Formats: sequence, C-alpha cells, structure tokens
Amino acid sequence: MHPNGDMGVKRFARRALACHGLNEIEFLRHGLSEPGSFTAALQRVVTRERSAQFRWLLCLALFALALAIRYLIQDVLPPGFPYLTFFPAVIVTTLLAGLWPGIVSAALCGLAAWFFFIAPEYSFALNPGALTALAFYAFIVTVDIAIIHGITVTAQHLQAERESIAELAESLQQSNLTLAQSEREQQVLSHEVGHRLKNQLSIVQAIVSQSMRSQSDLPTIAKAITDRITVLAEAQDMVILGMVGQAGVHEIVRKVVDLHGDQLQARILVDGPAVNLASRPALSLSMILHELGTNATKYGALSAPEGTVRIAWAIEDMDGQPSFVLRWREEGGPPVVEPASKGFGTRLIRAGLPGAPASVVLEFHPDGLRCTLAADLATLQSERSA
Repeated sequence: MHPNGDMGVKRFARRALACHGLNEIEFLRHGLSEPGSFTAALQRVVTRERSAQFRWLLCLALFALALAIRYLIQDVLPPGFPYLTFFPAVIVTTLLAGLWPGIVSAALCGLAAWFFFIAPEYSFALNPGALTALAFYAFIVTVDIAIIHGITVTAQHLQAERESIAELAESLQQSNLTLAQSEREQQVLSHEVGHRLKNQLSIVQAIVSQSMRSQSDLPTIAKAITDRITVLAEAQDMVILGMVGQAGVHEIVRKVVDLHGDQLQARILVDGPAVNLASRPALSLSMILHELGTNATKYGALSAPEGTVRIAWAIEDMDGQPSFVLRWREEGGPPVVEPASKGFGTRLIRAGLPGAPASVVLEFHPDGLRCTLAADLATLQSERSA
C-alpha cells in the first residue's frame, strides 16, 4: 500500500473508533462484538478451521444419525413428515462442514427419505405425491444451504476485516508510543542543550573575569582569554563529535599537547589506557591540562631546553571502587617554588574533576611540579555529572 494511502486509512480508522467512543485499546479488548454474545459465538463456530477428513466424516455421521432417529420415531409421526430429521442434519452439516459437504448431505438425506419414508416405501417410484415432496424438500434445503453459506462467507469476511483492523489498531498504538517516546527524547535533548549552553557561558564568563584579574596588560589578558577559550572549544568539539556524548582521555590530552607546537610536543610523554569521559569531566580535564601546560611552558619543565613532562593515567581501586587517576610529572626544569598567590589557573587545577570521592594533590617538588587528579570513574562517565 502507498504510504500516503496507509496513513489515510489509519486516520479514517481512528476517526471511526472515536465516533463510537472507543480508542484502539478498547477496540482490541472488545472486538467487533461482545465476547459472550450469540453473534460472536456463531462467528467463532463458522470461521473455525477444520480438516477435510473431519468435515466429510461429520457429514456422514450427521446423515446416519438423522436416518436412525427418523426410523425410531417413524411409528409416532403422522403421515407427511418424511424430512423431519433430515433438515437439521443438512443445516448443521453446512454450518460446520461447509458448502460441498452440505450439498452432499442434502442429496443423501433426500434419497434416503424418498426411498424409506415416501410412499411407496422402499422404492424410488416417482408418483405425483413423491414428486411434490421432493420438490418441496429441494426448495427448502436449497434456501437453507444458500443462507447458511452466505452467513459463513460473511462471517469469514468479517473475521478477516476484524483481524486487519486489529493489526491496524495495534500499529496505531505502536505509532503513538513511538511518537510519545520521540517527543520525550526531544524534550530531554532540548533541556540538555540548554543546560550545557548555560554551563559553557558560565565557564567563558569565569575565564574572562579571572584572566582580567590575574594579568596586568591588555595583550597578555587577550592571549590568556583566547588560549583558554580555544581549549574550551577544542574540548567541546570532542564531546560533540565523540560517541554518546563522551570524549576519550587520549584525545583530550593530544588536543592540549597540540597547542604547544611541534618543538614542545616531543618533550611531552603520554601514556594511558582508552578511557571515555562525559561532557563536563572532559571539559574540566581539558582546562586543567591546559593550565598545567601553560605553567610548564612559562615557569616549569618546558621552559628549560631539556625539561620534559610525563602525563600518565590509569584505572585504580579507591575505597573499593574503580577510579580514574591522572598524574602530571615535570622533570628537568628550573627549581619549583610554590607561588605566594593563587590565581585563576591554580584555583581551576585545585577544583579538580567532578565526582565523589575526588582529590587533587599538587606537589611543588624541587625536581618539578607534580599533580595527581583522581575521581570516581562511574561518575566521570555519567552524563548526570554534567
């Protein structure tokens, strides 16, 4: 069926059900007729599938039963009722066994009544009385068979239509459920987009505000703001392009390392397994690594010709729960001294990764700065942390 035609039929069926005060579920529950009604029972009897062997055995059995009963009541019947027990046999046979067994039953019953119960008995003599009785019988059974066959065909058509409309109603129900699910998902997605946009604007506002407080001249302020927003944009790209809204740690680290140029990249050693983080933890880690890298370039190991930075992460057990642990270690740089004041970068690093339990350890070791970040892995991978 053409898709537009199919949708038109569905709309028509829905309006028809609504006119009768029914929805699809109620229609399926009640059907075309009440389950306990005579019409429904007759429909089930007529449309039931029966084997050919059963139908023909039923035909012969009902004929034999009708003949036997007619013999038993022969002496108590007044003259003129040769077909009394044969009419019900023909009707029931046609109703339960179908058209051709009904026709055969009518022929057998007519011949038996003619031979055994129409004068002269035990003869197929055709006199005016026998001819009249046979004509009357032929007319009655023809009308009965025609009516019952018509009822059977109608019932079968109604059953087929009932099944077709039931399938249509089920399809409508499934379409409604799918549409409702899509609407819910769209609503959740809209809320999520708004939430993330709000988070991004808050981060940008904090970057601008804190960068202006911690720097004195305009070019330095502009560069600090630009670099930090660039890192934020790179991290957001990884979240958008990543699988299921997540970004890989290795990809996050690589993006941050790329900001330092080809000469410094060779002095940043990276090692760790494949781990994915949700959107907010991914952004937090990107910003922290950028601040560590900026400090290393200005004051730490990357400011010296032979200095190196090692970035390693792993999944470790913390309080019986798997946790993500990242270690930043600088070597070969100038002696490290803890700064007297804490600027935006230091506060951002100490804020650490979202998750409980979570920790940040900053060590101003003489050989170089060391930073250890740790947080619950399940929290870092859940979008609820965003």
